[in-house]
Amino acid sequence: MSGPDNFLAPKSIESLARVVAEFADEIYLSLTTIGTALRDLWNDLTDERRPAVRSADLASLREMIVAELGVRGELFDGTGVIMADGVLADRPLFLEWWLSDAVRGPQRHMLELNPQSEYFYDYTLLDWYVIPRDRRRRWVEGPRIDFACSDQYVCTFTIPVESVPGEFLGVAGADVPVAAMEKALLPAFRASNPRATLVNSEGRVILGVDPEFPPGSRIGRGDRSDGVPVDALPWSLLPQRGSARRS
Repeated sequence: MSGPDNFLAPKSIESLARVVAEFADEIYLSLTTIGTALRDLWNDLTDERRPAVRSADLASLREMIVAELGVRGELFDGTGVIMADGVLADRPLFLEWWLSDAVRGPQRHMLELNPQSEYFYDYTLLDWYVIPRDRRRRWVEGPRIDFACSDQYVCTFTIPVESVPGEFLGVAGADVPVAAMEKALLPAFRASNPRATLVNSEGRVILGVDPEFPPGSRIGRGDRSDGVPVDALPWSLLPQRGSARRS
């Protein structure tokens, strides 16, 4: 991935959009590595004609997930796989998810997946899971406060994972702190001419150099009419202008 000092100054909003798309592609490259490992493991397990695949059978993914977490450094707050509802024989819901910890090293993250608990975390209702499942396409949700994991302001990137016959197995995902995205992308945004603000499909600001619109604020629908889409992402770039209004 390009470092903060390696960006050439984008000469247009469209070229800045390509910088953002290339940044996202690097994230999805890691998710493809993780998702491919899950697919291959699943195919091996089912080829062995076991009665059914169980959650313990996925333990061999851990070393690879932790390695990918290390490769991405501060860019990934957490990463792993989230299994499809009912695909495992012993757990209706299950995830193999690891968090960065500068002091203790990578830590496996456990969530409450018991529907009878008041703290039940039903990920099957969340867009970062639902959209890859239903549309079989990659997705990114956020920015949002990640109350389930790190309490940081993050974007969650996910891709669908399917077996070779096409059965939906779940998603591979990563939580990317907005602070890490700013560190990687703000040099390009500052150098861009014209300057721009990156927003999601709801008009919520992800990052930019306009002090009027800090990350997390919203830009009204009417002020997004001239946005430039970022390839294959639900994001767009809005040229900086003095008439934009916060809703």
